[in-house]
Amino acid sequence: MVLPLSSSAKTWSPGKVSEARWTTRISVVAATAVAIVLLWRPVCNMAGNIWGPTSPWTNGDFIGAYWLFWAVTQPENWVSQLHWPHGELSPWRSFPNPFDAFLLGPILAHVPFPAGWNAMMLGHHLGNVAATVWLARAAGARGPGAAAAGALVAASPVMLFEIGLGHTLTAAVWPGLIGLTLLLRGHGAIAGLLIGVQGLCYLYTGIGFGMAALLIRPCLGLGTALFIVGPYLWWLAPLLPTADVILPPSGHTSLPLDGLVWGAQQHQFRMHPALLLGGLAPLLCPREQRAGAVRWCLVALLALFLAAGPTPAWVRGEPLFTSPLAVVLTQVPGMGRLHHPIRFSMLLIPALAVLTAMVLSRWPRWVSGLGLLLVLPTWRTMDDAVGWRADPTPPGTAAAAWVAHRGAAVVDLGSRSMEGLALQPVHRLPLLAGFHPRRAPPPGIDATVFRRVNAWADGSPQRGLPAALRALGFTHILAIDRGPAAPIDVTAVEAALGPPVFPGVYAL
Repeated sequence: MVLPLSSSAKTWSPGKVSEARWTTRISVVAATAVAIVLLWRPVCNMAGNIWGPTSPWTNGDFIGAYWLFWAVTQPENWVSQLHWPHGELSPWRSFPNPFDAFLLGPILAHVPFPAGWNAMMLGHHLGNVAATVWLARAAGARGPGAAAAGALVAASPVMLFEIGLGHTLTAAVWPGLIGLTLLLRGHGAIAGLLIGVQGLCYLYTGIGFGMAALLIRPCLGLGTALFIVGPYLWWLAPLLPTADVILPPSGHTSLPLDGLVWGAQQHQFRMHPALLLGGLAPLLCPREQRAGAVRWCLVALLALFLAAGPTPAWVRGEPLFTSPLAVVLTQVPGMGRLHHPIRFSMLLIPALAVLTAMVLSRWPRWVSGLGLLLVLPTWRTMDDAVGWRADPTPPGTAAAAWVAHRGAAVVDLGSRSMEGLALQPVHRLPLLAGFHPRRAPPPGIDATVFRRVNAWADGSPQRGLPAALRALGFTHILAIDRGPAAPIDVTAVEAALGPPVFPGVYAL
């Protein structure tokens, strides 16, 4: 059974259907063109600089994704070469959404870095914009209003937040948006399949889109989502109670409420304030769309509740109260890994965009056209949100290339977390560094060596450590200066091993 959005119905002739399709296509082109204009400088530099965080080679999220895209294209099991000689746990445990690497990694392996990486990011972003336009049209918005909705999504920096972290499929919500579009058009079973795909992209946004679908137009066909995500959940279930996660500082990954009005200090936490007009849709939109507008408002409120995180704050880091979401995150197995609630902004913003398009449908078309122009002044903030100025060559590349044919296994002394993964594609040697900080090696492994290596990196002499490392099979030490975010003191290393055999490389 399918519940209608309103009691009124329209009869479409073939000519009107064809005209509506062309209107939708033109609206998609207009919105994506605006999105590209807003990012014109990063687009012009796609082959020269990385899209991502300001300091990508010390950002664990980016480095982990970068390494995984490389590792899945190699014939060897490179997971076993991390935390060597003990080996790391499966990447499926460390990354519960690695499908982007497994699906797209073999394609990007044939495209020079960073051009292919940046193109993937841009493709996901434009996909989100285009899917929002289709969704707004399916919800009953006119073409200009739908185009304006897509442009507002394109002008909301928070839509690039995940892209800036180096995540890819967690930044791609277009499968879920297309699923909701098909749901509105009466294709519940296909919509369910796409929402299941969204769950494979990122389990928690899949859950969010599933709840949104039930609010918008519940139907039995949505159960097909279980055919896609069910086997994944079955496989993941034993790992959920102990899912590995390192929680970020409080408030750093939830949506600050001042971001709703373009006031967040961090530009990547902002959304275009014109989207708040959508909150008035139940009052301002055409009468025949009001039932649907109420449902979309419920979706937006749900997404805002989730995006604000367990301790909602008007300004980041200054919590106002504890949300009931905190109980879910602490009591439900596997939900504790939801340490980036801001990802639900990628449902919140398209939902508000659809509502805004409904409001614009009541006003003259030139108002929607004006909306396309009003987003253009945000280009500077969007430009910064992409973080595209970083050097695509990781620090220590020359040292890693030198040791590649001279060593058997290396200790990356300056890698306190995942920085060493950036150099393994260069030296292709077993590595004492892994998905997680050396302070927390995999369960069942003696942490003594990890602690002593960390102390060595701090400049503390470690009697007998070189002999212990040689006994484990290591041949060289990489001492890479990665800046103040990953400080390193080589005095104790030089006292034990003598001068470097190559800048940044010490022989054991």
